[in-house]
Amino acid sequence: MNAIPLILMAGLCLFGFYALYTFERYRADAIRALAIRSGMHYLGDALPRSLTLEGTPFDRFSKVWNVIDGEPRGTRIMAFDCQVGVGKRSWRRSVMAVESDGTVFSNMPLNQDMTIDRSGRWKILYRPKAHFNLRIAGLTPVEELEANLNAILTGSAQRMSQDHHLPTTSQLTKPGDCAH
Repeated sequence: MNAIPLILMAGLCLFGFYALYTFERYRADAIRALAIRSGMHYLGDALPRSLTLEGTPFDRFSKVWNVIDGEPRGTRIMAFDCQVGVGKRSWRRSVMAVESDGTVFSNMPLNQDMTIDRSGRWKILYRPKAHFNLRIAGLTPVEELEANLNAILTGSAQRMSQDHHLPTTSQLTKPGDCAH
């Protein structure tokens, strides 16, 4: 009779580990697909040395994974999941980094709980550490990452066309719209 609670507890633990593993695999696959759709590269757990995080809460991360990197439309962008700290006091976040001198996030409709830091040539977008937080809660949903990425790319394309005096997509005329 005493073995039943132990077996139930072991079963719950196994189920918990399986659920966490399944969530992590699903997220990695979704981020890999996002990288492909965006013309970026999925690097896994390799964070390029060109990204500096000095002066941000992520300067001393303990783990990084789901790294994507690329230059779609000429703007260098990285996004990744990371863990800061070890043990019970550790916390997880999704981070987007854009190499830019200008106001790269100015055209983005940001959530109120997002923060933008600067580290060298990089602008870093993330949710700050919360007082109460579940371990997975700090990771940005993949759909929100994609929306932020698309907003950055749209904003950078508009800035490039203004800088080079090229028409934006909305300024182009259709072939049948020309006056003869």
